[in-house]
Amino acid sequence: MDDAELNAIRSARLSELQKNSGQAPADQGGDKKDEMKLSMLSQILETSARERLSRVRIVRPDRADAVEQYIIKLAAMGNITRKLSENDIVEILDGISRDEKKQTQSKIVFDRRTTSIDSDDDDDFFD
Repeated sequence: MDDAELNAIRSARLSELQKNSGQAPADQGGDKKDEMKLSMLSQILETSARERLSRVRIVRPDRADAVEQYIIKLAAMGNITRKLSENDIVEILDGISRDEKKQTQSKIVFDRRTTSIDSDDDDDFFD
C-alpha cells in the first residue's frame, strides 16, 4: 500500500471511531497533534519502518512513543537527511533498550573497612 491508501484508511477508521464514541471532532485538540505527528513520521520513515514501529506499538506502546519522540526531536534539529529504514528503527530501539538497562541496573559495592581489631599482625602464626 502506498501513502495515499494508508492515509485514506486511517482517516476512515478515525471517523468511524469518532461516530462510535460520540465525540465531536472539534472537541479533540490532541488529535491535531497526533495527525501532525503521523504526517511528520510518514515523511521521515519508509513504509517498512512504519510497519515495524506499529508492530512495536502493539507490544510496547511506551517504547514506540519513545522512538517517535526521538525521531521527531532529531528531525526538528535537522539531523535526519534521508528517510529512515527498518534497520534504523531497530538501531534506535536497541539504543533505547540499552539506556533503560543502564538506568535500571543496580550495582552493589562492598566496602570492607579494616579496623584496629583486625590487624594483619594477628595472622602471624609461625613466630
